[in-house]
Amino acid sequence: MAVTYEQARDIVRRATEPDWPVGTYCLDDRKIVENDACYVFEVGAREFLVDGDMSYMMAGSVPVVYKADGRLEFVPSFQIGTDPSIRNRPNPAATLRV
Repeated sequence: MAVTYEQARDIVRRATEPDWPVGTYCLDDRKIVENDACYVFEVGAREFLVDGDMSYMMAGSVPVVYKADGRLEFVPSFQIGTDPSIRNRPNPAATLRV
């Protein structure tokens, strides 16, 4: 069964928010980032993602939810950043308020 964007976002939030270690937890959903196989999410400290405070920047992996089965995987950010199939568009129903 296919997973919707909203379901994927909830999967990521449940997996990453409870034990968030740095700053104020933030799932930035102002853009929907995806390809045909998965949704990609930007999770980090609000102080970095919204306010631009570089001292809260974290490098590493990004959460990806596969559309076909809802499987969550953490993929190296460079892999996502260099994947030409990844596209993004504004999210008309974003939950992040700035």
